[in-house]
Amino acid sequence: MKKYFLAFAALSFIASFNVEAAGTGIIDVEKIIKESSAMRDIQAKIGKKQDDYQKEVSKKQDELEVEQKRIEAKKSVLSQEAFEAETMKFEKKFDDIKTFIDKKQNSLKKASLEAMSKVNDKIKDIITDISKEKELDIIMPASQTLYYDDKLDITEEVLNRLNKKITKVDVKFE
Repeated sequence: MKKYFLAFAALSFIASFNVEAAGTGIIDVEKIIKESSAMRDIQAKIGKKQDDYQKEVSKKQDELEVEQKRIEAKKSVLSQEAFEAETMKFEKKFDDIKTFIDKKQNSLKKASLEAMSKVNDKIKDIITDISKEKELDIIMPASQTLYYDDKLDITEEVLNRLNKKITKVDVKFE
């Protein structure tokens, strides 16, 4: 009997505190990335630049193939030293193209990260504003939750505000 009394007293003590559940919001980050005007603008600009770079790379690769065939055709008429010199020049050009490709890929990554960072900053500002307006203490990504009531989802509100604040982003390539 004493055990039950102590357990009841402990529960009563805990329940006597004014425990208020934290206001919670849920946001679908993937949906915002897919549907926001700013993110689509970034993806379009990155995609166009990537296509431009690919055209340049393809042209350089075609030139290298022609060069390689030219060198192979001369192999039987060139001295060993002359053939090795031609081969060294070719390998240098090949290495230059690899360096060019690496620089272009890094440029794309950097430009994309910088542009997306600008949008992420706007998203954070919007989330902060909504959390203050709705008195939310916690906002969690939908991908990190097992279940939530749809009333907690603030994704559409964030998306609408984001699309009003920013639709185009300046993407700077090196």
